[in-house]
Amino acid sequence: MNQDELHEHVPCGHLLVRHDGLILRANRLFSNWCGRSVGDIEGTLRLREVLTAASRIYHDTSYVPLLALQGFAHEISLDLAVPEAPPLPVLLNAQVQPAQDGMEPVTSITVFNASATRRHERALLTARREAEAFSDELADRNAELQAQQERLRITLDAMADAMVSVDASGHIDLLNPAAAALLGLDVAQAVGRPFAEVVKLLWADDRQPCPCPVAMCLAQQAPQQEPRKRMLRMDDGSFCPISDSVTPIRNAQGKCTGAVWVGRDLREQQRLAERAAYALKHDMLTGLVNRQEFEQALARRAAAAQPSGQMLCYIDLDQFKVINDTLGHAAGDVLLREIAQLLRGGVRRDDLLARLGGDEFGVLFGDCTVDEALRRAQALRQRIESHCFHWEDSPHAVSASVGLAQLPDPGEQPYLALIHADIACHAAKEAGRNRVQFFAPADTLVQARRGEMHWVSKLQRALAQDRFELFFQPIIGTTADPVSLPYGEILLRLRGDDGQLVSPALFIPAAERYQLMGALDRLVLRKTIAWMQRTPLVRCAINVSGQSLGDGAFLDDVVAEIQRSGVDPRRLCFELTETAAVGNLEAAQAFISRLRSLGARFALDDFGAGLSSFSYLRTLQADLLKIDGSFVRNLDQDAQHRAIVESIHRVASAFDMRTVAEWVENEAVLDELRAIGIDYAQGWHTGRPVAAEIWSASQRVSVSA
Repeated sequence: MNQDELHEHVPCGHLLVRHDGLILRANRLFSNWCGRSVGDIEGTLRLREVLTAASRIYHDTSYVPLLALQGFAHEISLDLAVPEAPPLPVLLNAQVQPAQDGMEPVTSITVFNASATRRHERALLTARREAEAFSDELADRNAELQAQQERLRITLDAMADAMVSVDASGHIDLLNPAAAALLGLDVAQAVGRPFAEVVKLLWADDRQPCPCPVAMCLAQQAPQQEPRKRMLRMDDGSFCPISDSVTPIRNAQGKCTGAVWVGRDLREQQRLAERAAYALKHDMLTGLVNRQEFEQALARRAAAAQPSGQMLCYIDLDQFKVINDTLGHAAGDVLLREIAQLLRGGVRRDDLLARLGGDEFGVLFGDCTVDEALRRAQALRQRIESHCFHWEDSPHAVSASVGLAQLPDPGEQPYLALIHADIACHAAKEAGRNRVQFFAPADTLVQARRGEMHWVSKLQRALAQDRFELFFQPIIGTTADPVSLPYGEILLRLRGDDGQLVSPALFIPAAERYQLMGALDRLVLRKTIAWMQRTPLVRCAINVSGQSLGDGAFLDDVVAEIQRSGVDPRRLCFELTETAAVGNLEAAQAFISRLRSLGARFALDDFGAGLSSFSYLRTLQADLLKIDGSFVRNLDQDAQHRAIVESIHRVASAFDMRTVAEWVENEAVLDELRAIGIDYAQGWHTGRPVAAEIWSASQRVSVSA
């Protein structure tokens, strides 16, 4: 059960409040009392903003200074301001959770509905006064007196808080069932005995006996509410944290005739606070330390020890997505718990093991050399490899790629260790998975992954600064068609920091690896449609990555952009690579179906370089098939490549698809394509890529001429 569920199963309100009063978490019961939704409270309102005007004054002048002085506040009486309803009286018990390991302190607050308590206390005092008044009256009022005493009994029985009434000498004359249950006594065992003898109160901080609050109340004839925390010593030797208060009882003439002690069991509140503190630092699925706590521990270790003795191990399961996609997320969760248990058994007591997110785990090795860290990382990898995951009576092999990095030198940021270990882990995956890779800056694989990591920040900066430009490469018909609109593929280029154009071959791999293709595809879509609005006599092909294809929101964005712009969808052709389309078959079908209904066309790009299964052509039903340029470039000199191109063209024609040959670099190749019957050609011989704005300007000049 996670933290939120714990808070929803207690009969009281619960809050986690930041040092400035901002409510970080609120359970549903508290939000109902406030007449607001949880979403309207969490991260939006401060505690004082849900109080009445009078209670805000008490909050500012009493509660806040008290909490700041001693770190807790008990039995704080406030009124909640409820929209379109009377104020709701509540009692607050607040406890500051100390800052641990660099975490920001928060205040755990338990809130009790005081409506019944106040009503019961008033009823008790009223009944007591009435009972004493009636005792002095004539005997013919006995029946009415008994009725008042019955009201008193019902009131006491209904109270959830422990309530003990004493006479003027401090002897117990009445206690409710809640008090008997808390004290572990029968009512008969307590009545007539001194309060201090039955209710054994100690200071919570040092567990020493504290002065009897009932005796102090009777002596001073004034209410008693001690801010210092108290606890109750039970007969079995255990201790129960409580909050309590004492109120004097006066007769009609104002004379103090006794007192009422009210105590509340805080054990459940304490358990909730402990669980909340645990949940802030741990992953609830595996029970391991979470990423935030791991990063803080990393910073502490980097500051406290020599980096040469500290190693960070980054573990990423191989093909975990396959488990989730084929067996379901429930199976994935079970596997993650099993891997966490495996790793627990393979680390030392001074190591720190954490789940960093998804299928990624981290281990901080303490006090070991590089060789020893490599041996220990290999041992963890082997533990995972030797584990056979069983789901629904079927075995599934599991493996992991591991990156190992040394903590950075003094003066460098500790998070660099995570970056370096992540780079090494990706290098291990590139090298074939199920292996350990140490981060050595001179290593070729590490250099490649490190270069990609650098590209991530460059791409993010370029997106923010709008330094991407559209280029247009014509796609021409192999036979003349003077009626057809010009047609071409939109290509993306990056204007570097030095003002020079950067080839997509340098940044696209990093964008694909670090999930930035969705942002690039959306940028190309917006810029292309805006350009087509300014250039009406052109048809464009736009590339769609596998990441965007699998993102349902991207399809919605495409439809919205087309409808907003007013561009005729028939002027658009979306190019999907063969591997991306087959790898996201259902998503590709949905993408094609929805946009085809608007009039857009589709092309399968790089056909022949991937899976090359003709069976998918019927399923995907594209309009054009773009033959991979590796088969086209030397078509006039390679008979085998010519046979492949002819075969693809014949199959495409059978499916009523047009064919486009890529990488057409000379007239001889173009002649061969015409002889085969290929419909369109694209390449440097038929038209080099040119900036979209320059191409449209040249078209305007040719039209005017």
